Amino acid sequence: MAAADNKLIRSVFPFLTWTRLLDRETVRADIMAGIAAGVLILPQAIALATLAGLPPEIGLYTAIFPVILCAIFCSSWHVLSGPNTSISVMIIMILSAYATEGTPDFVMYAITMTFIAGCIQVVFGMLRLGGIFNYFSHTIMMALVIGVGIIIIIQQLGDFLGLTAVSGEPVEDTLMALPSRLKDANHFDVIIGLITVGSGLLVKRYRKHWPYIIIAMVAGMLAGWLIEHTIIGAGDFDKLGYLSLSALPLSAPDFSPNNFYEAAEGLIMGSSIIAFLGLMQSAVIARAMSVKTGQVVDLNVESIGQGISNIGGSFLSCYPSCGSFNRSAANLEAGGRTPLTGLISALVLAGLVAVAAPVLAHLPMSTVAGVLLLVGWGLIDVPYLKKVLRIRGETRIVFGLTLFTTVYGGLEWGVMLGIVLSIVVYLRSVSVPDYNILETIEANQYLPEGVTDDNATVLRLSGSIFFGSTAALERTFTDLADQDRRQGILVIDGEYIDNLDEAGANALIAEADKRHKAGGDMYLWLRNRRLDGIIDGSGLRCALGDGHIFYVKTAEESGSLPEPAVNPD
Repeated sequence: MAAADNKLIRSVFPFLTWTRLLDRETVRADIMAGIAAGVLILPQAIALATLAGLPPEIGLYTAIFPVILCAIFCSSWHVLSGPNTSISVMIIMILSAYATEGTPDFVMYAITMTFIAGCIQVVFGMLRLGGIFNYFSHTIMMALVIGVGIIIIIQQLGDFLGLTAVSGEPVEDTLMALPSRLKDANHFDVIIGLITVGSGLLVKRYRKHWPYIIIAMVAGMLAGWLIEHTIIGAGDFDKLGYLSLSALPLSAPDFSPNNFYEAAEGLIMGSSIIAFLGLMQSAVIARAMSVKTGQVVDLNVESIGQGISNIGGSFLSCYPSCGSFNRSAANLEAGGRTPLTGLISALVLAGLVAVAAPVLAHLPMSTVAGVLLLVGWGLIDVPYLKKVLRIRGETRIVFGLTLFTTVYGGLEWGVMLGIVLSIVVYLRSVSVPDYNILETIEANQYLPEGVTDDNATVLRLSGSIFFGSTAALERTFTDLADQDRRQGILVIDGEYIDNLDEAGANALIAEADKRHKAGGDMYLWLRNRRLDGIIDGSGLRCALGDGHIFYVKTAEESGSLPEPAVNPD
């Protein structure tokens, strides 16, 4: 009982597990990794908040407070949460229909969505549904990530060129209007943006372990400063402006009739998608980190922790957050060992913002756009894209449909289609049970004593024999009949059949009847009596006949490994 109580306490307060591992060496490693993570998130927090149509301050708050809460309540020791690219894209797509980006109403809606998404995530984890993310197709996940990268690149072309962008404009409209608007581009913005992107790409290629995002932002700021102070009339490019930061930025979700009800449908639907998308990414990252570290991650605890961080963030002027691919990978590479890294990174970021706020005010918006172009390009996995396009069949079709829907229909439709396609792919896989046909000499080992048949066939089945798999099972029986194997004995080795429903039992009954009419016979081997209820209730035992169903003894019953019946001859 004490062990169970301790396990329950650790699942509610996961930090009680990792705090016991803190020693001098671990703390030193976490501090160094936390400093690197805090510096890395600074340009990303500003850029992603801009991408979401929110003030930069909101992005910085989201990179501080939810990270602290996740370090306390989440299961994974290496996943770093905060502003996320996909969620930022979702925010502006959903809210641009109800408010102008950057306005108080827009911020209020974002904070309300943060609270709703957090509640959904907590309920999801409490219902122990975290395991569902193990069934989300990797192909669909990659299509969503690449689609987000393409959307980011297209959305940032306006700021990169110094043009006014239309919030929520379809990507095809942006691309079609771009050639006619090039003549209005601000040449200084273009130069600053090119220096930002060029320096980032060069560092990423030739100095892979350097923080290329930070270097790109610094290069863009220096380029803007030089242009502004050396070229007359060049100071008309857009800048970030001064940040109005608060040590404790209190806020609250707004469910008042005047503000919430007019956008309720969109906010609830959008929050649900953001909650699922955030959990999906956090779960995928947690699984990837656990493969490298060996830590056992509880996805239900992770879901609850992510939800708590969003609920808490909604009262601290944050927008929805989740695990980050690049920050989590950088944390692991930097030697981070426990969630103390996240706490250190939040403190480092807070200190940097307090010191660097006057400098950040002069950050050119084309530099922010350039940083986001680098982020978008980093999400486009070109080797994987080439690989999946070479694959013929279902994988390429699923990838193409999800990618097309994400780019042209919006991320929310891409996620919903991805969920549907993942379910379809999973059902297709389980609807075809694994089977293997044994040789006749092996088949006779499964027959009861005194029964032999030179034409005996053993069909070894595993998986679920249910309504969705009966068509595949019937095709297998038909193939055997075409090989003139129906007149002999068929032994079904069902030791590894996990599930059997009435439709599956009826398919076995139909085959038994056909064999009896053709002069053959049919036997069934099962591991234990767990399926006796459906066997007796469906009439399968009666259809096969007395003495035609056998059970493999378990190791506990026999004291040895289970063995099938052996023909004494």
